[in-house]
Amino acid sequence: MAQRIDNLVGVDEWKRFYLQYTFPPSCVGEVGRNGAPSRREIGHGMLAERALEPILPSEDDFPYTVRVESTITESNGSSSMASVCGGCLALQDAGVPIKCSIVGIAMGMVLETEEFGGDGAPLILSDITGSEDASGDMDFKVAGNEDGVTAFQMDIKVSGITLPVMREALLQAKNGRKHIIAEMLKCSPPPSRTLSKYAPLIHIMKVKPEKVNLIIGSGGKKVKSIIEETGVDAIDTQEDGIVKITARDLASIEKAKAIITNLTMVPTIGDIYRNCEIKSIAPYGVFVEIAPGREGLCHISELSSNWLAKAEDAFKVGDHIDVKLIEVNEKGQLRLSHRALLPDTDPEKASAKQPTGDTKDVVGSQETSDKGRKKIISIRKGDLAEDISSPKNNTAENTLLPQKKFIRRLVTPAKDRLNINKDKTKKSSSEVVNSVSSNGESTLVNGEANIG
Repeated sequence: MAQRIDNLVGVDEWKRFYLQYTFPPSCVGEVGRNGAPSRREIGHGMLAERALEPILPSEDDFPYTVRVESTITESNGSSSMASVCGGCLALQDAGVPIKCSIVGIAMGMVLETEEFGGDGAPLILSDITGSEDASGDMDFKVAGNEDGVTAFQMDIKVSGITLPVMREALLQAKNGRKHIIAEMLKCSPPPSRTLSKYAPLIHIMKVKPEKVNLIIGSGGKKVKSIIEETGVDAIDTQEDGIVKITARDLASIEKAKAIITNLTMVPTIGDIYRNCEIKSIAPYGVFVEIAPGREGLCHISELSSNWLAKAEDAFKVGDHIDVKLIEVNEKGQLRLSHRALLPDTDPEKASAKQPTGDTKDVVGSQETSDKGRKKIISIRKGDLAEDISSPKNNTAENTLLPQKKFIRRLVTPAKDRLNINKDKTKKSSSEVVNSVSSNGESTLVNGEANIG
């Protein structure tokens, strides 16, 4: 509700405070018509407005547009300075956190005092009446407090006023302002320290300028839906990212604030959202609401670990699921995944065993017992079968040979003796250098091996 003012520099100004002064004919006992404000009314209103404007709080601290209406009911003095005093009390009664109190007083002067029996020195008058204004030589209006002046206006009927006269008039006006402020402090009831219950509540929040379009929506649909859903009076946005929410109660403001915060939040890939509601279902997936007013697409391929022909086969509108954010595109649209949060149901992956680097993982072994004896024979096809229990074969080079094929055969003691007898018959030079121990220890057979 600020007043927009056009100017010549191309930058519009917004007037947040204005005082409207009305001087009807009845206040001076006359009969007349009420119409547009006169030049006198506009001038007096601007003087009172300039006097009170410096004590108003900043827009950041008090984001309200303030309008003071001063209607004069009787006039026998300075009605503009009465508007300053009455306007200051009205601001305090409305709960506006003004910086200090401001009052105004009209000073008069009689320059030629000899004809009235004086000594000829100028006579300064305080708080002049209508007759003193009409018969005197000066109407000097001063507004401010005991520390300074916020506005002043002077009408004179003589050719000029000297500096000593001005100094005396200002000092006398200062004493008059102190007296008026002391009387205003005696007002009953005292000024209110809180806003009136009839004043709307305003909440200001700052968002990134590029996120303002998300709040407005296409053709203003989004901001209208927020107003209808939360019951706030208005939501005003500015290009610099300032958002003003106006409402009659605090609950409505909190609802609108939560929706706007979720709309403009910057999600991080990897965030997990629990118990999110499915808002709609499309042929290619479902739209999930991760926060009030913020939805994302969960593609049909990300809904389940199994293949789905249609999303309706597993989900329906209103279901609640957990999703994980996996992508944010250039337009700020969110891509979600429900499958990423499901437990791994693949039995092959679940039972897969990672290699430990041990020798038995590469070569492998089989054990059997025959009368307390254990024999393990490892035979490499077309090559010598070496003792894998010897220290030289327990190196990393021998343990990391998964590409070489081995033939594992379990040899019983009877077959072992048969092979030895055949070797003796053929008078072969091959010898068995390791004997089977009688204490049940594992024994390996080394030497040449004839396959087939």
